[in-house]
Amino acid sequence: MSLMEKHEEFKQRLQDYRHLFTEEQLIEANNIYHRALRRDVEAMIELAYVYKLIEEFELAVYWLKEASEKGSSDAQYELANCYFEGLGVKEDVKKAFNLYKKAAKNGHADAANNLADMYLNGEGVSVNTKEAIYWFEVAAKANVVEAMFTLGIMYEQGIGTKPDEEKAFQYYLQSAEGGYLDAQYRVGSIYLDGLLGKEKDVSKAIEWFEKAAEFHHIDSIYNLGFLYENGIGVARNGRKALYYYKRASLLGDYQAKLNIAFIYENGIDVEKNAKRAAHWRELAMQQMQNGDYSF
Repeated sequence: MSLMEKHEEFKQRLQDYRHLFTEEQLIEANNIYHRALRRDVEAMIELAYVYKLIEEFELAVYWLKEASEKGSSDAQYELANCYFEGLGVKEDVKKAFNLYKKAAKNGHADAANNLADMYLNGEGVSVNTKEAIYWFEVAAKANVVEAMFTLGIMYEQGIGTKPDEEKAFQYYLQSAEGGYLDAQYRVGSIYLDGLLGKEKDVSKAIEWFEKAAEFHHIDSIYNLGFLYENGIGVARNGRKALYYYKRASLLGDYQAKLNIAFIYENGIDVEKNAKRAAHWRELAMQQMQNGDYSF
């Protein structure tokens, strides 16, 4: 197929997926295509992204390989993702590992985090918790919040290192302050239960649960409902509890449905309503029967 024919095919595929693009983006995609042909590395990576959007994964891999061979750590990282997921190529965790390592050594922070994950879980390489900690710390220094959170777990549980409660807490806190929802939930739980050498502080727990709940973190939302239902560290407020439990229920929390039923059955700061209580118990039962529930 000639270059002109390949370009025409590319333009046709863009038209097939035009609902994904604005007119300006369609024009830019064509410009990117021409720049990639002129061996512009950044354009190669951008073109690979376009090919992913239009579900031409093998062509995405082709351009990522081209950019990777020119030393682009971004391309090496994205190509590693393709090998890890089996996207456009046969799944190959060893190739993914080698590419993540190459990109990480070239300063790619997300690649360092993924490399650490592979060392921790023994994917494409033997388990090596020391190497995992090293690369998680590299990623954390580059502000990868997932790496900070995992380091919190490792220092809390003593994985590959001696347990260190203060270090664990500081990593959780850094991750939470960086916006990582699981870390915000974890910090809230630490203050709620007085873990890792911290005094119980329900007001701080609520503050962190609310941050995570704002972005629909189900366990944080449920915990807020539980605190208001039972008046733990706050004045009991059944209506607020219902608000949070209903949000958790919409996200699939089974126990939240039962708690809503309990509030209506017992009239906790709302009028007793047996009909509503039965409705929520029925919803919980249906969810359990479908095997689709979380606690």
